[in-house]
Amino acid sequence: MRLFISINVPRELHRYCKQLQSQFPEMKNTNEFHLTIQFLGDDIESADLIVKKLKEIQFTPFEIEMGDAAPFGHPKNPRGTWIECKENSKLNNLASNIRKLMEELGYKSDYPFRAHITLGKYKFAPKKIPQKITGEPHKFRVEHFYLMKSILSPEGPKYKSIAQFPE
Repeated sequence: MRLFISINVPRELHRYCKQLQSQFPEMKNTNEFHLTIQFLGDDIESADLIVKKLKEIQFTPFEIEMGDAAPFGHPKNPRGTWIECKENSKLNNLASNIRKLMEELGYKSDYPFRAHITLGKYKFAPKKIPQKITGEPHKFRVEHFYLMKSILSPEGPKYKSIAQFPE
């Protein structure tokens, strides 16, 4: 099982995300949008202990502001494009608390937390290097975070919520 912890982007903002995707040709677009707090990995046999630990998180709702769309990875050979999210102490604290609890279970993150929403990835280096697109200010309220399952397919990954926090 391939699991990650996320904040899901509300459906009413999916159209905006798709508008930004259209500015980046040659990219394999994501169909579902989320902000990954931590990727846990593949071949996880049981989510029960993870769910139990995540229930320990003290959570209060907050807002996230979506920023510009920009390529990520090496500037001359980007791996994909994402929407950068504005710095947010409540989001950073949530991510830090989740990562500490997951580390107790042996799930150490490979990279520091950087708030973003992936729009798509490049299978091959794009012919024209994409430039940053200044996004319109969009905010959304975060009422929950999720333990998600990713199911890989030729059409791209499909996501399924395993648990919502708080319940």
